[in-house]
Amino acid sequence: MLLAGIFFAQLYLSGKLYMDNQRLSDNFSALAKETEYYRINDSISAARTDRMLLEAAEIKAYFPEIKNTIEQMNVKMRQLERYSAISSAANYQLANRLQDTVKVVQTVFQDRIVYDTVRMKFITFKDKWIDFRQTIVADSAYTNIQTNDSIAIVQSWMRPNKFLFVRWGRKKHTQTVVNFNPYSKITYSLFIEKK
Repeated sequence: MLLAGIFFAQLYLSGKLYMDNQRLSDNFSALAKETEYYRINDSISAARTDRMLLEAAEIKAYFPEIKNTIEQMNVKMRQLERYSAISSAANYQLANRLQDTVKVVQTVFQDRIVYDTVRMKFITFKDKWIDFRQTIVADSAYTNIQTNDSIAIVQSWMRPNKFLFVRWGRKKHTQTVVNFNPYSKITYSLFIEKK
């Protein structure tokens, strides 16, 4: 009876060690693989990254900025299930000199409205993603740019291997981020799940 107990305890510990080694192997491959950036449909930016499965102690040790963010949101580490981080950037080029500013606005925005008075110019452009307003007085330009982003996050899994029409292998978890703003692009994506 004692031998059977030792055998099953050894079998349980071996299985646990094997699963932990598989988890670490998947985490290393997710870290080594770069985020895949691509465009879908009509210039919509998307990024795909693999999932890392971490324990609470690993998150605290290797990702202190994530731990601080979670604590600032008043969420305890034991309550955390998944953490995703996305960063997107929009690049708008505006020149400093008055005549260059007007030229840049004319080339970047097709549907501009320019009101020309004796001493002032008002330039406005607005669509679903950007609200651009500029007032030019004498040799000074006052610019206000407001952008809106719409981001969708899809977390999914798939079998990595395919033979004929059958997919097989351990599940591979991925996160796909889609930014619908055509003016901006995704610059960073991270997918962590707590074990």
